[in-house]
Amino acid sequence: MDSLTHTLTGAVVARAIDDEKVGNWGTIAGLAMGFFPDSDFVLGLFNRQFYLEYHRDFTHSLLLIPLYSLLFSWLLVKISRRNHFWSYYKICLPVLVSHVILDLLTSYGTMIFSPFFEHRFSWDLIFIIDLIFSGIIFFPLLVSIFWKRKVKWISRGSMIGLTLYILFCWVQHHRAIELTKAFAQNLNEDIIQVASMPQPLSPFRWANYIETKDEIYQGFVDLLRKEPALLVDKQSKSRSDFSSFFRRLDSLYQPPGMVYYQSWKKLINSPWVEKALATEGVKFYYWFARFPVVKSVNSRDRKHRVEFMDVRFFVPGIRMPFIYYVEFDDSGKVQSEGFVGDRKKEVK
Repeated sequence: MDSLTHTLTGAVVARAIDDEKVGNWGTIAGLAMGFFPDSDFVLGLFNRQFYLEYHRDFTHSLLLIPLYSLLFSWLLVKISRRNHFWSYYKICLPVLVSHVILDLLTSYGTMIFSPFFEHRFSWDLIFIIDLIFSGIIFFPLLVSIFWKRKVKWISRGSMIGLTLYILFCWVQHHRAIELTKAFAQNLNEDIIQVASMPQPLSPFRWANYIETKDEIYQGFVDLLRKEPALLVDKQSKSRSDFSSFFRRLDSLYQPPGMVYYQSWKKLINSPWVEKALATEGVKFYYWFARFPVVKSVNSRDRKHRVEFMDVRFFVPGIRMPFIYYVEFDDSGKVQSEGFVGDRKKEVK
């Protein structure tokens, strides 16, 4: 989830606990603990690869959270001068756990067993910025400011509302997964994995993925839509205003029985691809990516460039982030590599 929603969720959890021994310091503790795991954003000041490698790593570890809770409870006792260590602890611990759980709901991947196990877990239920989810947090929190006598119960009601919304998203995710599996059965190929990932603006919109031995398939579905989406004309595609963006985005999502699946070959038969796959940078990229494919292989002016992309982040005509490239000379020596657009990595 986005850091603002995490921070506000921390405040709501603290108010739901409402320990009178620490008073308003409990809300301060909730706000601070709600944000703390995302303090690893400073890693992005170095370079993108370093950030991708360690974001949602040790600050999001369920194994380390009890230790963080002890440390911050001690600090809060010192700062607030209220000698109620365990009152702070019973706020810090659930807020930090809630942060990790909310991140697990998204598709990015969270290393909850760091530093012993670096697998990225994701439940694929909620888009990283979900306005409905944030609203269930924000509006009760706003109301509680003016209705202070009912703070505890308003906050607990907000928690119940979030739980119900997550369950609702789980049902929609199950529907999208079933559609994906139905398409996969018709491929007559060996299926490695299927997935459905949440999309912005609506819990009824999903991006479906099928990985086979040789290809990755991607399709977009709107579970509420009955009629096929209208294609955006070329003129509107060239515009950069918000209305054009939303029209292009809306045109991607088709009714359940009319989903169009685009496919990519996972690998291209090229010696430069083989060389690129052997580099440490691309090995890291394949660790981070969920549906990696070779985007392109180009040779020009005695330079040979291989680009990789993660189909998980690809939105046709709108977004293609996290593209990793390796460039060789004729002898096979790496001339430059890194994420496209990362000035700290890219060598021109």
